[in-house]
Amino acid sequence: MSLLAAQNYDPAVAVVKSTSALLAMTALDTTNLRAIFSVPLSGNVLVRLRGVLHGSTAMPMLLFGVLEGATVKARAIPSNVVGYSSTSTLMNAVEAVFAVTGLTPGAQLTWDAAYGVEVISSSNGIKYGGPDDAVGANAFGAFQFEVWEA
Repeated sequence: MSLLAAQNYDPAVAVVKSTSALLAMTALDTTNLRAIFSVPLSGNVLVRLRGVLHGSTAMPMLLFGVLEGATVKARAIPSNVVGYSSTSTLMNAVEAVFAVTGLTPGAQLTWDAAYGVEVISSSNGIKYGGPDDAVGANAFGAFQFEVWEA
């Protein structure tokens, strides 16, 4: 299995994607979390999206997925990497891994990492980036978006 495209976006200023309102699948960042790749001969790819959920003791119900323009190509409910913490100050890693099949081999595709909110949590957010300093709870690491040959 080979890596076809990857974005590891960790900006110097923290980004917060709100979970306080219901939201249809929406691109996270069409500049920095966009993958451009050629479909392998199998016509199948594996997508991995990983980020941080932070800010509340209540867990929202999210979807992570990929958009091709305005078309949802696939989506999945992310799982907690190490189990959800009920402490609002802790960062919870969330990750979705899913296959996309039936693609046209050799096609050049442009996909955007996306998220949707199905059940709200007013104080939570998907967060990434932040400064490299000695202040607590203001840096969240990169949002990762990978497309693999499956």
